[in-house]
Amino acid sequence: MLKKVLAAVLGSVLILAVSSVSVFAADPETSKPTSAPAKTEKKSDQKLKADMSKLVSDARAGKVAPKPQHFPNTHRNNLSTGAKIGIIAGIGAAIFLIIMFHQINDD
Repeated sequence: MLKKVLAAVLGSVLILAVSSVSVFAADPETSKPTSAPAKTEKKSDQKLKADMSKLVSDARAGKVAPKPQHFPNTHRNNLSTGAKIGIIAGIGAAIFLIIMFHQINDD
């Protein structure tokens, strides 16, 4: 009897957890942005455009050069040691199973 009651309680808790709705969701009317950040955004956009145009003109004039790389590029296969060991162990296990099933079928 106790198991049936506990199963019913657990089932109802799971159903409520899956079908629940967030109570803490933001109200769309209160989350509207104010006009003050828009003014500062316009100022920062103008400054960004001025900085970018100065950078482009300097690059065209040859005043700005890209930074040289400190380290040469290395060409690796990007597999970790654990992945290499796993691949080798999988191949070894497959070979072992093939030999084992071959021996079983010969008998």
